[in-house]
Order: sequence, then C-alpha cells, then structure tokens
Amino acid sequence: MQKTATNLTPLALNDAPALIETVFPAQKVSFEAQKERKANLGQTLTGLGSYWKGRKPLILVRAIVLGSLLPPTDNSEADLALFEKLMAFDDEGLARRALAANAFSAGKLQEMIPISDPERYFGGRGWRRDITDDDKLVLYRQALATLSGYEEKASISKRPEELDQDWLFAPVWAEVNRHYAHLGVSVQSLPELVEQLGILRYGHRPRVGDTFSGGGSIPFEAARIGCDVYASDLNPIACMLTWGALNIIGSSPERRSEIETSQERVAKSVDAEITKLGIEHDKQGNRAKSYLYCIESRCPETGWMIPLSPTWVISKGRNVIARLTPDHSNKRFDIEIVTGVSDKEAEVANQGTVQDGDMVYTLDGKTHRTPIKTLRGDYRNADGSTGNRLRRWEKSDFKPQPDDIFQERLYAIHWITKESLAKTRQESWFAAPTDADWEREQRVDEIVTENLSRWQDEGLVPDMAIEPGDKTDEPIRTRGWTHWHHLFNA
Repeated sequence: MQKTATNLTPLALNDAPALIETVFPAQKVSFEAQKERKANLGQTLTGLGSYWKGRKPLILVRAIVLGSLLPPTDNSEADLALFEKLMAFDDEGLARRALAANAFSAGKLQEMIPISDPERYFGGRGWRRDITDDDKLVLYRQALATLSGYEEKASISKRPEELDQDWLFAPVWAEVNRHYAHLGVSVQSLPELVEQLGILRYGHRPRVGDTFSGGGSIPFEAARIGCDVYASDLNPIACMLTWGALNIIGSSPERRSEIETSQERVAKSVDAEITKLGIEHDKQGNRAKSYLYCIESRCPETGWMIPLSPTWVISKGRNVIARLTPDHSNKRFDIEIVTGVSDKEAEVANQGTVQDGDMVYTLDGKTHRTPIKTLRGDYRNADGSTGNRLRRWEKSDFKPQPDDIFQERLYAIHWITKESLAKTRQESWFAAPTDADWEREQRVDEIVTENLSRWQDEGLVPDMAIEPGDKTDEPIRTRGWTHWHHLFNA
C-alpha cells in the first residue's frame, strides 16, 4: 500500500498524555483476551508457544500499544468510540467479524429480523450467488442489533486478527483522519497510523522492547501493527519462540511458502533418519507419539524408590491411569498402565505421590509423607542464602547420574497404530515400556552421549549456563540443572 502524504510535526505529542490514561475499554479487552485464550489451537502463536503459560494475548498487546500512542482530545466519548473502532469492538467491526464467522444462516437471519425483500438476498436455501459482502453486512448489522450486549455479539464472531485487516478497518480511516486532522494525521492502515503517532510522540516509528520476551507475543503483535521491535530472553527456548513468531508466523505469504517447503523437506529427512535408527517404532510398525517420564527418589524412612508425580491419571477421556504396585524384593514400585478404570479409581489415582510439596505414598497399609525439600537436603547458610545436597549438573549431562537424589523413569508410552499413521484421525493407546522399549531407550542414550558435545559446538543444542536470578535460580535449586539444555528433560 502506498504511503499517505502527511504534514506531521515531529514531537508534537512529546509531552502529551496517552489515551490509556483517560479512557480504556477494559471489560471488552478482557473478554476478547479470554476469547483468544480459549481458542486453543486456533491461536495465532499456538504452534510455537502454546506451552508458554505467561504469554500475553495478542489483542491485549494491541490494545496497550494503541492506547499508549493515541492522544486524548477534549471529547473523551469520541476518543473511546474511535479507539473501539480501531480494535474492531464497535458495531461495524462486530458485524464484519460476525460475517467472517458465518454467524447467521439465511434462515436464521429471516427469523431474527424482518426482511421486506428476501428475494434480493436469498435464493433457494441460502444466499444468492451474486450477493456481495456489503449486501450481507446490511442484514448482519440489523441482526446484531437484536442481541443484548457486547459479549453475546463478540462470542459468535471471529477474532479481529483472523480477518483481512484492510477489509476489517476500511470504514475507519476517514473518521480517524477527521478526528486527528489537527495533528496532520492522514492514514489508510494501522501500520501507517502507528508510524505517524510515533513521529508525533518520539520523532520516529515507535520502538517496543521486551527484555523477557517468553513466547514472543509482545514483539510479534507490536511488529504486526507497525512498531520496530527488540526482544531478548535469558532462556534460549524463549528466544527461539520469539524468533519463530517474527520470522515464520509473521513472514510474508511468499516467504511463508518457502519456509513451509523447507520445513517439509527437513521433516521428511528427520523422519527418515529416525525410522532408520529404529528408535520410535516397535517390531509391529507402531510408532511412539510421546513418552511419559516421572522423577524417582529414595524415601529416607523406608529406603524405597518412590515414583513422583502430582497425578497418575494419564488420560481423563479414556480413564487411563498408572497403577503403582509394590515390588518388595527390589524395594520399588512397578508401574502398570490400565485403561478404562472406574471413575472412583481414577479419582484415587489423581491424588498422585506429590501433594502440597510432599512425597506421599502408601505401603503395606501405612501412609508415608516426606517434604520434597527434605529429599533435596535443603539448608540455610550463615548469610541467609539456601542450599541443598543436589548435585549440580555438568554441561555434558543430559540425564541423572546413578547416585543423584532425583532419578528419571520412563513409565508409559503413547503409541499410534501402524495402520493409522498416515491418517488424519489416528488410533492410539498407552502402554508400559517393554524390554524392547528399554533397549530403544538405551540406544537413544548412546546416540546423545556420542553426539551432544558436537551438537553443542555446532549450535544445534544450547550450551549456555543459566544466569543467576530470582526465577532462573529455580531449576538450579529444585533439580540441580545448571545449563539451559537441561530443561529439555522437563
């Protein structure tokens, strides 16, 4: 899109307050943020950052950036109305979002509102083939007006980011230009508006920095609406997520196509190598989808090795649990994977062997409870700092040493049947590891042992030490992990 000619005075808003200081539609932003959260796999950044629980909703980032750039005028009501238009929270934006979601069928529209000339819009059981979106919007506006409130309207609509932005905001720019004409604003897109507001406030395009970028939502959305962005994080996984958000998800359609082609090529190559190594397939050709591990530690009271997990429910939908059975001869527990248990047994299994920071288990009718901090051997130094008896892992470590306090144990494998591997809807089941599985596990250990140092030298695996800090000290204190690649075990 060609840039619009402007007559801006740089730094004209240098000392001006921000709109967010005077008006802000907090309730609507909150609802939209929850709507985005609940979209699960429908979230834009899910593929790269779904496990990053602190990731900020993109709609919230957009609202904060715009609210911080827009200046208030002497008409706060008009300011708020315009802000809601720029967020697609207004009636027109909601109508377009609802249309994009196909919220109403032809029949539903005729039930909701009186239509004097239905033949103009409908043919047979649906829309006429020659009907335009503008024609449909006439009816959608009327239908939405019959709904009681914002949440009811927004709940049946697509999220603003899911629509073509040029079409969604097409009606907005004339009003934006009128409202801020005294500042010389003349725009036809959100990035243009952001850039011009940045010039008015800072003398240049706005710069957004996020020093704890995590899953990358703040720099991603800020860049998408036109800011220059800078992001960093101590955690290399977070850096990877942020880089992916900006350079993969945020890339142009052409670049995205190139990346997808490369991804497919790499995925096929990796799949062929893994298949050749035979580390994910059993003899029948079934393939492992995921591996479930737990921590094990020795109880100081009984001397037994106790598997530790906050729950032993593996699948609520299938009522699959891990059942612990005492092995008195070896002073440990066998772990049996059981499918289709009763709801009562699943409820018992849900208690787990980690409860309120304690190791809790029952043996021969007696319940034993030991604080996890006791297992670690926590103590307080003379200077008030805390320490423990956990061995500090080395750069070359990727699994516990035999005499470590916390061991790791593979206790279940999620398998996909050979026949359904290529199907969209795969058939799977959970099972305890067999001797053959342990052999494959040993083979993986050997491969990593032989190659970890080289992978780190080549930059394929992080080799950075974890920097000290309030949060970054946690993996060191709780597990003895000292390098970022140790978190791959989490």
